[in-house]
Amino acid sequence: MRTLIAAIACAAMLVWSGVSQAAQLASPTIYGTADQFLAECAIINGGTHSQAVTVKIISEFGETIGPESCGGPTLAAGDACSISLIIDNLTAYACVASAGSVANLRGGLVFHRHVVDGSGILVLHPIRFAPLR
Repeated sequence: MRTLIAAIACAAMLVWSGVSQAAQLASPTIYGTADQFLAECAIINGGTHSQAVTVKIISEFGETIGPESCGGPTLAAGDACSISLIIDNLTAYACVASAGSVANLRGGLVFHRHVVDGSGILVLHPIRFAPLR
């Protein structure tokens, strides 16, 4: 009987406590310039253990690109990953990274524009950066 009561009490605690929530880092919603072309959200795991990390980019209108898993099922310690997409030049965007713990994650959102270099080659040039906090 004691075992049954203990099992019911444990089950009740699990039901009331719910599922643990993932921690998040996010950038502010920013706008680059009228010639912004590409948004890139980069994350690095500065910890000593691998962990599952998901990243998504969100427009000011709520359109979500992602979430995508960083580094496959887990992002190894010391590894980095990024997602990027071609963006509208009149819209602001933000980046959100989620993991079990964000204590050792660092990252940022970078906007790029196209620039023709001295050799006539079209290259990407960063124009604005916002850290994830």
